[in-house]
Amino acid sequence: MDELGRGTSTFDGTAIASAAVKHLVDRSKCLSLFATHYHSLLEEWKGAANVRLGHMECLVENGQVTSRMNEEQEDNSITFLYTLGLGVCPKSFGINVARLAGLPEDVLSNAKRISCEFEQEMNNDGTEHRVVTARSAPSQRDRIAEAFKAGDMDELSRLWDSLKG
Repeated sequence: MDELGRGTSTFDGTAIASAAVKHLVDRSKCLSLFATHYHSLLEEWKGAANVRLGHMECLVENGQVTSRMNEEQEDNSITFLYTLGLGVCPKSFGINVARLAGLPEDVLSNAKRISCEFEQEMNNDGTEHRVVTARSAPSQRDRIAEAFKAGDMDELSRLWDSLKG
């Protein structure tokens, strides 16, 4: 299966893909190849004995192959190797793919800035520095993960609306 859930909202797409993987692993128990861009699904399955995670390898301009050991990459040109590497992909290469598609450099740099800001917001709940204590409220990311795990689509919808501002 490839790209299941794409073309929908992030939360709907993730929920559809997650439910399909869960069905394949827990109920069908068939040999499957499931490709996804929903990286949040990887955490759920990384410890499962009957699931193997992999990623498509690539070369970036400096000639290094992406792998779990090579997480520091520059946003340069990219060449896809069409080989399956072990483990999860260390990062997204969407900006590189957009560069291959010929998007202007000012669009790419703006997209990179927005992507970094969004990632920081998701990782830090929008704060630069956060002290975590036993009494701290759960981060936005934690609340999303809990709602997703519980299958609470109403809460996911509320959280999504709060992210949109």
